[in-house]
Amino acid sequence: MKIVFILAHPDDESFGPGGTIAKLSKENDVHIFSLCNGARPNNEQVSAQRIKSFYDACNLLGAKGTIHNVPDLTLTYPTAVSRIEVIINQLTPDIVYTHNLSDVNMDHRIIAEACIVACRPKPTSSVKKLYFTEVPASTDWSFSKIQPAFEPNTYIDISEYIEIKKEALTLYVTETYSYPDARSIEAMEIRAKFRGTQVGVNFAEAFQLVYSKD
Repeated sequence: MKIVFILAHPDDESFGPGGTIAKLSKENDVHIFSLCNGARPNNEQVSAQRIKSFYDACNLLGAKGTIHNVPDLTLTYPTAVSRIEVIINQLTPDIVYTHNLSDVNMDHRIIAEACIVACRPKPTSSVKKLYFTEVPASTDWSFSKIQPAFEPNTYIDISEYIEIKKEALTLYVTETYSYPDARSIEAMEIRAKFRGTQVGVNFAEAFQLVYSKD
C-alpha cells in the first residue's frame, strides 16, 4: 500500500505522526513531503539544519522524504494546491495524512485545505482515505477557538515505536526545547501516553478520519 504524509515543515513528521510513520513503514511504501524548507522568518539560517534533520528522521522512520524549497509562512493556497495535486497524480497514494484544518500555524491550515481539494474523492482518485494529524504547539494551541476543532476518531498504537519517535526528535536540535515546553520530547511522550489511555494502550497517536471509500 502507498501512503503519503503531506506536511508543512521539517519536524512536523516527527512531532506529529512519527510513531505511525515508523509503524506503517514496516509493511508499506511511505512518503513524507514537507512543503516548506524550515527557513523561519527572522531565523532563516536554521533551514539547513532542519533539512538535514528531516532527511535523517525520514531514514530513521523508514520513509522516503522530499522537501520543497518554500520558506516558512510564505506558502500560498494556489501553490499548495498545485504542488499537492502533482504529488497525488504522480504517486497515486491509497492513503493521505495531512495537517488539521484548524491549527494555529497558517502553513498547516493552507495545506490541510489544499489536501481536501487535491484528494477529493472522485471516482478516478486513488485516495481511499484522508486523515488529519495533530502537531503539538499548533493543533492544541488553537484552544478550539479556530473551528472546526480537531476531533480524533482514529488511534494508532505506537507502543513499540515510541523510542524511535523520541530518537527522531533528538535529531531536531533547533526545534526541541526543555520541558514543560510543548515542543519538548517529554511533552510528546506525555501526549502519547494520554492518547494511549484513551484506547487502552501504553502509547498512541490520534488522527481524525476525514473520509473513507472503504
